[in-house]
Amino acid sequence: MDKENPIFRSLEQIESRISEKLTVENIASAVYFSKFYYQRLFRDIVGDSVMEYVTKRRLTLAGRALLETNATIIDIALEYGYDSREGFTRSFKTYMGISPTEYRKYGLTAISQKIIKERFNMMYSKNTDEIIRELNDFIAKAKAMAINARKLESPAEAFWKALADKIDAHSDNIKTQLERISSIAEHPDEITSRFEIIKAIEDVAFGANIFALNAGLMAARSLPEHAEPQEELAKQCLELARNSVVKSQNVVTFFNELATLIFDDMRKAASEKIKSVVRAGKAASEQIKGYDYIMNEIGYLINEIEAKAVEDISVSWLDDCLFRLRIIETAVELQDIPRMPVDKPMFSGIAEFSNSLRETLEFFDSLARQDPTPAKQNKAKILHDVSFQVNILLFYLRGEVEKLGQFLSAEQKAAFAGIGVSISDFIRFAQSVTDDSAFNPSAEKLFSISKSVNEQADLLNEHGGCIRLLAVEFNGLADAVSRLGSR
Repeated sequence: MDKENPIFRSLEQIESRISEKLTVENIASAVYFSKFYYQRLFRDIVGDSVMEYVTKRRLTLAGRALLETNATIIDIALEYGYDSREGFTRSFKTYMGISPTEYRKYGLTAISQKIIKERFNMMYSKNTDEIIRELNDFIAKAKAMAINARKLESPAEAFWKALADKIDAHSDNIKTQLERISSIAEHPDEITSRFEIIKAIEDVAFGANIFALNAGLMAARSLPEHAEPQEELAKQCLELARNSVVKSQNVVTFFNELATLIFDDMRKAASEKIKSVVRAGKAASEQIKGYDYIMNEIGYLINEIEAKAVEDISVSWLDDCLFRLRIIETAVELQDIPRMPVDKPMFSGIAEFSNSLRETLEFFDSLARQDPTPAKQNKAKILHDVSFQVNILLFYLRGEVEKLGQFLSAEQKAAFAGIGVSISDFIRFAQSVTDDSAFNPSAEKLFSISKSVNEQADLLNEHGGCIRLLAVEFNGLADAVSRLGSR
């Protein structure tokens, strides 16, 4: 579009007079248009009314002033046409998604700092602005959650501080992605960049849900006199996890494409990459002593990687493997190291294993190509995803059973072993599904597993809180599968 278009000239007029009292009439007259014709043309090209645009630009520039100056909020409000701090705060929160105080406190990402002078980029900018609002809100909630976790005084404060560090790291990752998103309107990215951004945000959402599960387990394990504040933090963590899922889905909607990456050629180096991952995994496992559930889970992962034919390895499968390893890392960092700091050195190999797997994923990703046809998520794929979540719960169940060893009778240990077999059978069943007929039997299997786990929790009385929480998680998955089966 011609950048000398009168509407674009008027944008420059608005920018140069942004602190003045602007009206549609005086802006229109500056480009020699009538008020009514100018308003109609402005909305058609820009997508907002004149005064909506002016308000957004003022709030955007006010946001920059919050980040780049030490001016008080009321002074910034007055500079950009507001008569009170309250009115400014109300408008700012509506537009930015968070209050001016939170925006400054957490150093969040500004919206559309430059004037965009093509219609396509203007419309693209609207979408990026919406995502920035969504993710700024998530970061503020995550940072507040981390602050609350660090304030908790209890015997479990090492856990909550470690969790706060994890949440902060995830928030900072989102901030990094926001910086990339904020420039898209001016410099549209290729699909690879979009894929990377979406995956990074989905990783954060996934991690938030794992953190919520760990927080729930810790709250369930706490002594009665320390339970209430920890249960409140666990609820906040769960709400943050739910919020992160919504934000992740909104990002996917925004980009409107998550390319299906497939491999059209497997290079010789790919085989060597896989072998290096297996070596790193075996080295990590050999270092670990006395933590069978960690060592065994690493062993399961290594065996699956080693058994997979290179030509059958996909980016999504490697991504699943990396997720599983992150779950192990999170359990070690939040559950085991805070409990036994002296054992920290024996887990050092897990980070090397993770780095090797991540590098291999990146290598395979570089070989992948974009499929222009978006993949449809069929019911078999949904059940495969459910099996992945069930595998996570099995991992945590094994960990809790190992921690409860002294409280378990031989009969209870046998019962948990049987439950583990049932869960493993379900995972194999769900992963073998090829049509839409398996939802109802899958739900029945999960309800049965949930019931069995809950029965064992009841037998453990006051020691059964964590097991009961896991039973609830199994039941939630069963409910979800049952609802999908009834559609």
